[in-house]
Formats: sequence, C-alpha cells, structure tokens
Amino acid sequence: MDYKYVNLVYFTGTGGTARVADAFEQAFLNQSINVHRTELNGKNQPVDSCDLLVVIFPVHAFNAPKSIDEWIEQAPPGRGRPVAVISVSGGGEISPNTACRAATNQRLKRKGYHVVYEKMFVMPSNFMIKYEDILCAMLLGAAPRNAEKAVSELLTGICHRTTPFWIDRVASKLGVLEKIGAKFFGKCLKANENCINCGWCAQNCPRGNITIVNDKITFGGTCVICLRCVYGCSQKAIEPGIGKFLILKGGFDLRKIENKIGYMTVFPSVEQVTQGSLLKRVKAYLIESGEK
Repeated sequence: MDYKYVNLVYFTGTGGTARVADAFEQAFLNQSINVHRTELNGKNQPVDSCDLLVVIFPVHAFNAPKSIDEWIEQAPPGRGRPVAVISVSGGGEISPNTACRAATNQRLKRKGYHVVYEKMFVMPSNFMIKYEDILCAMLLGAAPRNAEKAVSELLTGICHRTTPFWIDRVASKLGVLEKIGAKFFGKCLKANENCINCGWCAQNCPRGNITIVNDKITFGGTCVICLRCVYGCSQKAIEPGIGKFLILKGGFDLRKIENKIGYMTVFPSVEQVTQGSLLKRVKAYLIESGEK
C-alpha cells in the first residue's frame, strides 16, 4: 500500500501504550513514511489528514478506554479511510480480551472508516498481577520487532482481522459498566500525608480529573482508572479509596525497568519466563517477535 502519511492516535496511562506508539512510529519512519502523533490527553484533538489512521489503546475492562470512544465520536467522517486498531494488554490475545477491539471497530465503521488491520500487543502488567523484571524487559524489547512486522503487513496490503469468542463479546458489553465505576474510583482517590502539593498529578492526568485549589487536591469524576497518578507520584501520595486490590504493591515504573535493560546480558528462554496458562498468549507474542 502506498501510504505517505500516518496518524498515530493513542491513549496511555502508565506508559505501555506510549512505548507501542514509539515502536510503530519508528517502524513507519524506517519505511520513509511521515508520522503524526496524537496523544489523547484531555485536549480537543481532531483527526489529522492522513493516508492511514492507527488507533492504539490499553485494554480497560475488555474494551477501549473512554478517551478513545470520545475521540472517535468527535472525529470527522472517515470516507473509507483505512484504519489499524492496536490494543495493548498484559495478558495478550486471551479470553476474555478477544473482543476488546470490537466496539471500537464498530464505532469507526459507523463513522465511515475502514478497519483493515487489528492486533494485540503485550506490555508489562500494571494491574493486579506483577511481572518479573526480566519478563517486562523481554516484552519491551519485543514491541519494536512486532511493530516492524505489523507495519510490513500493512504496507504489503495484508488484511488482518480477528473473530472474537462469543462469550468475550458478552464480557465486552458488560465491561462497559467499568466506565461508570471509573467515576467512583476517581472520586474516591485521596492524597495522603506524603503529599507536598507539587502539582505533578494535576499537570499529568490525561483526563483532567485532578485539580488543586488553595493547596487542596480535588479528584473529579472523569477518571478512567489509567493509574498514572497512583504510580507516577514521586511521593507515593495518591491512594485509591476503593479497588486497592488492583494496585501493584511494589509500584509500577517502566523507566526503571528500561534502565535495567542495559545491564542485562543474559536472558532466560521464553519457556522459562512464561510458565502457566495465564501467560500462554504472552508466550506466543514473544515467540512471534523472534524471542527464543
């Protein structure tokens, strides 16, 4: 396909989806294709004129986060413009996530876009289950290789669509309730005694859910549970009032993992780091990238 200009539209919370966007951007640039990036961070960001639209999002309750829904709603008619839909999760293309792109695909179709490609990428888990640093490092290293493969398929005209399990379609529809629950999660966030009123959380919330008035932090109802504020606060001052079991006790910081990668000289086999049924699709993803 003769794509000259690509627009990457993505929402990221704790950074995993941004790394996937980085990988796609570099893969397109390697093919001398111009790339424009649109990060959904609460500002009005209409679709940019392009030959190919790539929508990238983290899976939230078997669906795309609300920011993606809102962006598609305000986007202009697609008029047949091709779209690649890339989802990002910690578990990979495994039930109940196989329908996580279905609602987004339908929204894009109703707007006149033509979904020609869809795929799941895997990033380190920031939700309930903590991965070992070595597995996280391997997943970060796999993203550029799998992005190169995806871009190659897009440029050669390969149409890659998936068929979700019927039970996962049900899970996806029920997962919409999470968008309602996210409002309560956001309102129940609280700043503890470690808070130094630095303002980092308010400045970096991609939903504008946090404000500071008279040195008092207020949490609103536009949260999507991206967890950026919880994990990103340098003082560890933000705590959830509900859903504490969702948070990794040791925190989550991709930058620290990336800093460690440079010191890693020996990596175990994929088989060694992906034992167990919960990691079977993570294993497949790493093997697809060329890991042994």
